[in-house]
Amino acid sequence: ETAKKYAQPRRTRILYQVEEYVEEEEKVPDFPINIFFTREGYFKKISPQSIRMSSEQKLKEGDEITVHELTHNNISLLFFTNMRNCYKARPDAFSDTKASVLGDYVPAVLEFEPGEVTVGMCIIEDYTENIVFIYENGKASRVKANLYETKTNRKRLQNAYGDKSELVYVEAYKEDRELAVFSDSGRMLLINTALVPEKIGKGNNGVTIMSLKKGAKVSDVRRASELKIESPHRFRSRTIPTAGGIVRLGDISEPTGPENAE
Repeated sequence: ETAKKYAQPRRTRILYQVEEYVEEEEKVPDFPINIFFTREGYFKKISPQSIRMSSEQKLKEGDEITVHELTHNNISLLFFTNMRNCYKARPDAFSDTKASVLGDYVPAVLEFEPGEVTVGMCIIEDYTENIVFIYENGKASRVKANLYETKTNRKRLQNAYGDKSELVYVEAYKEDRELAVFSDSGRMLLINTALVPEKIGKGNNGVTIMSLKKGAKVSDVRRASELKIESPHRFRSRTIPTAGGIVRLGDISEPTGPENAE
């Protein structure tokens, strides 16, 4: 009775043989760019010519540059957030800018959820990279970047990393590198990314690399190449987990990475 009363002609067609549809990525022009990303979530895309004219970067008070790379415009960017999401973008999503401005605020440009902020950014060339995650609880994980590759232009990927501890550091790389892991109890560990076991699945919580005392946590991670470290052998270990060495006055000089070379 309901069908007789409310029935209407079909408004769509039924297709019984459908070819798989793959969304084609728009071709992006390729040219060199400098990329800057700050701890507070500001992003700058600056041409090499503009950098030569003015290299002193304007930053929000208390902010600092965490990523500075000379790369290309046709790369992919992965922004990881405090809500375990990963937002994918291209440099074209951001405006060309100069050193004299703060840059684009990533949560606004990529339309994050209320209260969602960036934790880190990875530069991806071809998804053959490794990605290392380091957490407050002293654990780390390493996964292949192709876990974040999608056939369609999906902007947000959920459950992008482990959920047992807050994320402190994330970086994509092709060649293994040494990282300096700091705890808030005054210790530092120099660890090569090759020591971090590779895991399957984005949501894994990793393995312990730094032994922490009760109540302590990992507070910061830097590339070791950007620090001048006296007696680095005191902080290295060939096995994990380890507590690292106690940092004394004079053990570490100011960072000497490109973002500080002004």
